[in-house]
This record gives sequence, structure tokens and C-alpha cells, in this order.
Amino acid sequence: MTRADQLAAARRLRLAPFDAGLLLETALAEITTWRLSDKARRSARAAARRFLAENVPAAPGMTVQAWWTGLEEQLQQRHAADPGRRQAAVVRALVMGRIVQPSWPLLTTVQVEIWVRALAVEDPLFITQRRLHHTLERLAWTTSKGRRQGVSAGTRLLLVCGYDQVEQIREADLEALPPKTGGLDLLDAGLCELGVFQRSPRRGISRRAAAGPKTVDQLVAASVPEPFQAVTIAYLNAYRQRVSAKYITTRSKIRSLGYFWEYMITIHPQVRECRGVLPHHARGFVPWALAKARTIQRSTDRKGTEDRTTTYDWFVDVRAFFTDLCHWATEPGSPLAEYPPPAIPLTSHDLRSGGFAAARARTTARMTTSVMDLTREIPNIRAYAVRRWHEATEAAQQHQDDARLVRTERDAFWDWALLELLLTTGLRVEEAAQLTTLDVLKRQLADGQIYYLLHIKPSKFDRARVIPIGDGLGRVIAEMISHVKAFYGTAMVPACDRRDATSKTDLPRAPYLLQGFHHPSAVSIQQIRQRLQHLSVAAGARHADGSPLRLGPHDCRRIFATEHLNNDTPVHVIAALLGHAGLDTVMIYAKLYPDTLVEGYRTAMRGLYNDTYQPDQLRQPTVEEVAAFTASCNLRDMGTHVCALPTGEHCSRGLVCLGCHHAQPKRSAAPTFRRMITSHQRSLIKARDVGEPAGQIAARELELQRLQSALQRAEELSSDAARQLEDCAVS
Repeated sequence: MTRADQLAAARRLRLAPFDAGLLLETALAEITTWRLSDKARRSARAAARRFLAENVPAAPGMTVQAWWTGLEEQLQQRHAADPGRRQAAVVRALVMGRIVQPSWPLLTTVQVEIWVRALAVEDPLFITQRRLHHTLERLAWTTSKGRRQGVSAGTRLLLVCGYDQVEQIREADLEALPPKTGGLDLLDAGLCELGVFQRSPRRGISRRAAAGPKTVDQLVAASVPEPFQAVTIAYLNAYRQRVSAKYITTRSKIRSLGYFWEYMITIHPQVRECRGVLPHHARGFVPWALAKARTIQRSTDRKGTEDRTTTYDWFVDVRAFFTDLCHWATEPGSPLAEYPPPAIPLTSHDLRSGGFAAARARTTARMTTSVMDLTREIPNIRAYAVRRWHEATEAAQQHQDDARLVRTERDAFWDWALLELLLTTGLRVEEAAQLTTLDVLKRQLADGQIYYLLHIKPSKFDRARVIPIGDGLGRVIAEMISHVKAFYGTAMVPACDRRDATSKTDLPRAPYLLQGFHHPSAVSIQQIRQRLQHLSVAAGARHADGSPLRLGPHDCRRIFATEHLNNDTPVHVIAALLGHAGLDTVMIYAKLYPDTLVEGYRTAMRGLYNDTYQPDQLRQPTVEEVAAFTASCNLRDMGTHVCALPTGEHCSRGLVCLGCHHAQPKRSAAPTFRRMITSHQRSLIKARDVGEPAGQIAARELELQRLQSALQRAEELSSDAARQLEDCAVS
């Protein structure tokens, strides 16, 4: 009898009534096929006889698989009481002989790969395990530990499902496994490499989120109370036909209407139909929604909960719902004719009465402050990212066999690449995630000059655009392509699948730039957000109030707009680069630097001065004029010291005199310096106690050092020299 015939007979035995003699005979025959020493085989056979004699079922007519199900519970209880205890040899014989079909929890308590290794070489499970092992070895990005876990997970899955070949595995089999199963992602990648799945490898979370978009009926049933579901479905079907069928828009409107109908059920339970909603019912939705938003919206210490303007979108959606409903219901044969109320319940005046104007003003002010903080901290974050990448690269090159250092270098590179990509392009995060190598366009001018453009796919306003690729952006793209090819060990960026998490749909298979971080798949938007946040926190970025600055993808977009505005880029050009629909949006994103404002004012005033007094008034004095002015002046007396800088020369230090080498302290000012030093020391101690920012403390320490230096120089002067210096100063 061949091995295939033995396994087929063993599988038929599962559903047969329990027969201790037949089961023992089959188990002993299985042990005979194992590649073990004679002594180990005899010991296993003896143990199998004892085990089956002690576990004969009491219920007559029970099938072998039903007996095994009850026995598994006992085996798992024994393992929980004594984790180091090995499973009996008969358990191994029943599982490896396919006489019973084990569960996943039981197989996690045994080293199943060792069990398979002892099977006969013609056993299908042994052949499949070897094949899976060789496949995972070909993946350049894997580690030896990961390959072992992947092979082990695949072997267990075959036994649990009753399969002999990997081609029998289905998507549902992987989704049914526990999310944190070790080696599951490696197994998924191996199955894709073998052609079992015609897609790119997925991580655990993407496997569980692979379901398609829900229908309107499903979304409404989950968010809208039952009395108002019919009108909501009818309206959304009409809206999708007339205005927009985007999934994200539909979901947003259902959310807003769900809150309104929840308000009606809670506050006005007597109203059970849409046509019964009156203006005095709807006006109470404004304060109710504000209170509701504070309980469900995510917030931070910096944002708080009072100025959240998300509820304004709810009001706009609800008002648009009633406006459209009352208008469309008047059309002949309209399916909405039975639903409209007598009048539109919410008006624009109701929306303006909720304090949203003041909230938006406070939000704008907070955004301006954040942009200023970002402008100050972004250079430090960029410097930290590039330094960490270079250090990690050097460490990985010195220890090429250390997988941990290689992973660290990969992390550091992608942190730098993501930051530079977003800062140099100003892309939305979903636009950056969808970039491919095909979006790098090569163009040639009439004079033969070559230039490159980056094509941005339509996103928010369904308009595509192109942006020029400069030296900085070109280097980032080149490095990304190089790292992706090195990750896969290929000569070109491979095509992979990508899923739009917003619309719950699969995007076209393409060579995406953002892929191959630690897994052969496209990076998710959530990963990009997390990496930027961790990078800014690691770099020690802080807001002006000392709280940690957590950088987000949209912050990079604001910095892009602000820097271009302050570098005199025309506003309409910035709008085109960012993909904005109008110029007003650019001014919301971009903030003028204070020094830019001052410089612009000075330029304008200089022009007015020249027009009034003529440019000759601002000319530089001649040598003769400077000599005449110098001859009429002596050293400048500053009270505590004398300035030795020749009169007429420009001083770049302004009023910060004591740190200047031209300052000559007077001996008579020594008591004044001591009082100043005492006062500054008290202020420094107080600043440290209250936890002032490090920059302010450093400035106080520098001023104290200047005073101490001035006192030392004053005390070092001889009496004659001091008197001569002071006499010279006042003569």
C-alpha cells in the first residue's frame, strides 16, 4: 500500500465508530513508518498501547473524531498545568497519520516541524514542508528565525485544515487563524511566491481589512435609527446619482444624518417621520451636537475639546439633506415625494449661532502658532533624520551579517525619505502613498535640455497635476528606488498591490515607490503617520509651550506652502503645486514669518523715503567725512565700561556690549557688576526651578558668563590704567 492509500484510509477512519483495536493497529502502523531508531520506535509503540488502553470512550457509537475532540480538551489542560510536559507518542501518531484532525491550540503546544521531519520522505506533508522552506529561503528580506516560523505556521495550517498541498490553502484559512500567529506574514509571502495567491503579500491587518465597501443599506442600518432608515436610503441613492457616488462622501453623510436622527429619537421621541421635523425641533441639534462631539472626538492636550469644528460639517450635511430633499421631492414622480417636511428645518442663521466663527478664529490662531513651531523645529528634525540614517548605514556596513543593524538602517532611511519626500513636494499623504516609478516623467525642451516632472494622481478634487523634480527631490526618489530594489534583490522596482483604505477598494497593481519597508507590500498611510510622529519625538522637537511636537504628513504640507510663500513664490504657483482649488486655501496653509513681514515693510518704507528725500540722503560717507567725525569724538562711555570700537565703524552686536572684545570695563563699575551677577544668579536658579525652556536657560547662563568676564577684566586693571581710561572717556 502506498503512502497516499494509507492516508486516505486513515482519513476515512475519522468518521467511523470508535474501535480501539483498529485505532491501535493504525497508530502502530504509522509509528512503523517513522525514521527513528529501533529503540525509539519500540518505546513509542509501547506508549501508544498504554495510552489507548487508558482512554477508551465510555459512550458507545462515538466516532474517532468526536473522541479526539474530547481528548484534546484534556491534553490542553495537562499542558496548561505542566507546560514542559511532552505530548504522548500516540498523539503524534494520530496527528501525523491524519487519523484525526487536530485544532490550532493543540498544535501550538508541540514542535510540529520536528514531527514532520521524521516522516517518510514520500509523505506529502514532508515534501510540502521542504518545498515551503526552500521558497522562503529565496526571499532576500527574510531572516532565519522568520523562515522557521513561516514553515511552522504553514505546517500547522495544513494539518488543521486537513490539506497535503499548499495549493489547497485558501484566503479564508489564513483569516481564520489568530491575528498574532508567529510567521503568518512570512507564510503569506511564501504562498504568493508559489503562486497560490495571485496578489502581493499582505500583513495581518490588511488580511482582516480586505473586505469590500459596504452598501448604502448596510451603512444606514449600522448608524441610523429604524424609523428614519427609509428616507435616508432614498435620499442617498438620489444623491449618488445626481451629485457624487464617492464612498467616503456617502459614509460621511450617513454619519452626520445618523447623529441628527439620534438627536431626534433622544430629544423628540414623538417625531417618528421625516416630514414631521419642524424648525423648533431642529434648532436644538446645535447645542446637542456640540456636547456630543466633545464625548466622541479624539483630542490632545494642545487641541482641547472646546474648539473642535467637526460638528460644523454635521450641520452642513444635515442642512443640505433637508434642502435637497425639499427641492427634489417637488419633481414629478420623485421617489422622495412622501418624505419632505413643510419647511427646511435648519437655516444658515442656525449654523452661525453656535459660536463657530469664534472657534474657527481660535483654531486658526492655534494653527499659526503650530506653523511657527514647525518652522523652528523642522531644520532640527531633518538634521536628526539624515544623521541617524548615515550612522545606521555605517554600522550596517561594518556588520553586514547583523540582521538587527540592517533593519535599523532600513528604518532610519525610510524615516528620512518620507520626511524629505513630503517636505519637498507638499503632497497629501494619500497622494504620496500612490506614487509609482511610472509617475517620474522625462521631458526635453526645444534646445535639448532634459528635465523631469512628477505626476500626481487625482485625489481630493479629481484633478491631476505635475510638479518639477529638483535636485533634492530627485535624490530622494533615486534613493527610494535603490532601497526598494535592494530589499527585493531585483534589478527593478516590482509591481505590487495597493488598497485604498478610504474607499475600501483595490488600486491598480503598479511599481509603487513606498513599498518594501520590512515586508514585500505597499506601505499604509497609517505607517507613514506613525513614522513621522516617532521621528519628531525622537528628535526632541517641542512646541513653544514645551509639549512634544508630533509631526504629521499635513504639517509637512503646511511647511511647504509657508516656505514657498516666504521665498517670494507667487501664490498662484503655490496653489498649482499643492493642488488647491483656490488661492484662499493657500493662505490658510501658509503663514508669513515675522521677519519676512518686517523686511517687506522696510522695503516699502525705503522706497517711500527715497521718493521723498532722494537716494543721495542714504549714501555712504566719504573717508574725509568719517575722519572729521572721528576727530570730534572720543571713546564712548557706556556707564559700566568704555567702548574701544573706533567711532564711525558699524557694530553688529547692537546693545549686547559685555560680550564684545571691544568693551573695556571700568574698575569703578566692579560693585555694579557684582550686584548684577547676584541678581542674574537668583533669576537663573528660579528659571531652573520653574522649568523654563532649555533655550531660555542657556541665554541666562550666557549673560551671567559675560558679567563674570567683565568683572574679572575690571578687577585686573591697575589703578593708574583705570584712571587714565576713565579720564580719557570723560575728557
